[in-house]
Amino acid sequence: MGGVRAQDLPPLPEAPGVYLWKRGEEVLYVGKAKSLRARVRSYFHAEGKARRIAEEATGLDFIATRDEVEALLLEANLIKAHRPPYNVLLKDDKHYPFLKLTNEPFPTLLVVRRVEEDGAKYYGPFPEAGALRRIKTLVDRLFPLRKNSGYPMKRRRYPCLNHSMGRCLAPCVGKADPEAYREVVRQVEAVLEGRVDGLLQELETKMREAARRLEFERAAEIRDQMEALRAFFSTGQQAFDPEMGDLDFLGLARSGALAVVQLYQVRSGRILGRIGRVVEKEEATDEEILWAFLRDHYLEASPLPPLVLLPFPLEDLEGLAELLKRRAGRKVELRVPKKGEKARLLELAERNARLALETELKLRERRGEHPALKALQDLLGLPARPWRLEGYDVSHLQGQARVFSIAVFEGGRPKRQEYRRMRLKAGNDDYAAMEEGVFRRYTGSLKDLPLPDLLLIDGGIGQVRAAERALERAGLRLPLVGLAKGEEVLVTPEGRELRLPLTHPALRLLIHLRDEAHQNGLRYHQKRRSEELFRVLQGIPGIGERRRRLLLERYGGLRALREAPLEELARLPGMNLKAAQALKEALKETAPEPA
Repeated sequence: MGGVRAQDLPPLPEAPGVYLWKRGEEVLYVGKAKSLRARVRSYFHAEGKARRIAEEATGLDFIATRDEVEALLLEANLIKAHRPPYNVLLKDDKHYPFLKLTNEPFPTLLVVRRVEEDGAKYYGPFPEAGALRRIKTLVDRLFPLRKNSGYPMKRRRYPCLNHSMGRCLAPCVGKADPEAYREVVRQVEAVLEGRVDGLLQELETKMREAARRLEFERAAEIRDQMEALRAFFSTGQQAFDPEMGDLDFLGLARSGALAVVQLYQVRSGRILGRIGRVVEKEEATDEEILWAFLRDHYLEASPLPPLVLLPFPLEDLEGLAELLKRRAGRKVELRVPKKGEKARLLELAERNARLALETELKLRERRGEHPALKALQDLLGLPARPWRLEGYDVSHLQGQARVFSIAVFEGGRPKRQEYRRMRLKAGNDDYAAMEEGVFRRYTGSLKDLPLPDLLLIDGGIGQVRAAERALERAGLRLPLVGLAKGEEVLVTPEGRELRLPLTHPALRLLIHLRDEAHQNGLRYHQKRRSEELFRVLQGIPGIGERRRRLLLERYGGLRALREAPLEELARLPGMNLKAAQALKEALKETAPEPA
């Protein structure tokens, strides 16, 4: 193999760490390992992406670490710094906001975009800015934290208006009791961590105590505070079993190179929020995509739940589990449930991830960025991303009335005003019919239509080569590919067979185009059958306009009408036995319908 040879590698320790495959100064891939020696040497016996990395690389760097947790952190930082082409990079052009409770004697609550190692407590990320604003407004209104004295806190000569309104204890002018302020901070932490039930119980006890002391104004303040909390945490949040407690659960959906990962946060049995990421990486496995999401999300997310539900098993989770344990100060379990309520949560996440993926695909279609177009360019080696695609289908009625139908897609979307069809002269030879249709498309009345960037032929190698002969006769060279029915295999003019998963965006688009061309031909045959049936029915005594319309709608063609039992025809609305018998007698005298 080319690239780096095993004997060219530096001496690698049997220790955890991070390795960097490089081409010159460019970092191609960053990985972590329990054993650097074993993991790097495995590349020389692998296939697929791992083999290509080793073949492209001209050198290797490594950094040994004390443990897997340190390796995981270093890997994440190096990927962000170098953005290697072979690593999975989560598409996210913005930083989701966090709420930051500052690390000071008198903390304040801030909205920030980055998590720093400064001893503060961070809550988030919040995928929706609206949700963050609502909870920030709630905290500002209900809890008297300082708000206008800056970060770090600056001394002021006079308290602000919030102090006069009872919304700030005014530590900036020395009015706040440190113990009372710490109690407010503790309550704010409970709200931000979703521990509202316990806080409500505490507040109710304090309200009753205030009422017993005849401090009715204070009791009313606490009552209003409780009602605001209940209203906030019961609105817009889907309730599950309160005994489910705190957990995160994830779903993943994929179509070819495009994938969507979604994470749902459940706190105290309620879904508090959803975070989604889009990944576009042709060669990445589902496991690599999910691992990259987990790594990037849980390096910053806070507070951490005691349980994370995964859609499928992953290898080497020990390092991540240990990292989460250190960050949370307790065990965080990573589990794949097989049944019960938690398994149903994963079904919910997967279903919504699929919906998000379909939405992303439709948005790209509207922008002319259908992922299948780029995939087709790479798959077929086209000089540019195809824009106009034409699909060709030959259909017939039991070998007769052959029709050549054309469907047109532009930017990945049907352009139905340019669908066409033509009756063919070819007999029972499918290949001759395809050649005739393609030749007439480019030399007859349709020759002035725009030339397509890619032709899709409904059929295998025989139909593909027939279409190629027609293009040669017309003096054209256009890219074309066949789609064989049944196994949905792509066939090139050279005879290559390309087998793709049914979820591949290129294959999905070509199947859609092929089906549109086929339906275009079927509509012609349905119209022809209806016209033939109408002509026959016009000459039958007792079958007037109303009965003709009924029979046309119900049976569509002569064959179905002949096969219908006499009793069935007689029971139709508006029909009777006499009319049904007359109909059957008349049908015996007509020629069999070509079907």
